[in-house]
Amino acid sequence: MEKQSMKKRILNILFYTISSILFIFIALEVVAPNKTMDILGFKGFAVLTPSMVPVYNVGDVIITTKVDLDDLKVGDPITFRTDLNNDGRKEMVTHYIFSIEVVDGIRTYETVPEGRNYADPWTLYDEDIVGIVSFKIPWVGFIIIFALILLENPIFLGLIIVNVIIVVIIIKLIKKKPEDKHNAVE
Repeated sequence: MEKQSMKKRILNILFYTISSILFIFIALEVVAPNKTMDILGFKGFAVLTPSMVPVYNVGDVIITTKVDLDDLKVGDPITFRTDLNNDGRKEMVTHYIFSIEVVDGIRTYETVPEGRNYADPWTLYDEDIVGIVSFKIPWVGFIIIFALILLENPIFLGLIIVNVIIVVIIIKLIKKKPEDKHNAVE
């Protein structure tokens, strides 16, 4: 009995610790998404495209951590900001370092996706590098992708809410007790 009580306490402490860390991380992502890396030293990103398959699949979450830029080398998987669509907005991308060059004291990087042998069309600088990929969590990114779809499309969110309400009403009608039907007939 004492062993189960101690095990339960340890599991509760572990659960609340992990839950607290996740809550702080989510709150920080909502309040100051550009400061998460500076404050915590890591940041998670959902993989949205298949450019890094099979290493990082669509729906994975990759955890990127701070890195000393002097330690980066060719072949490292890095997360960086670049203007993919030439629309003036920089998006987050994760690719491998293809080359690193220093010209007149300015370091530049070329990157490459998985399975390709020529560089991406952009040139990166130190300030574009967010960090190095430390590990991945498979499938969790689908939750993030779904949440992003809901936030970007309020009609879709409304339809889901209406469907949930309809399902709840149907379940309540089906589970109505037989005695309620008997009383209604009399």
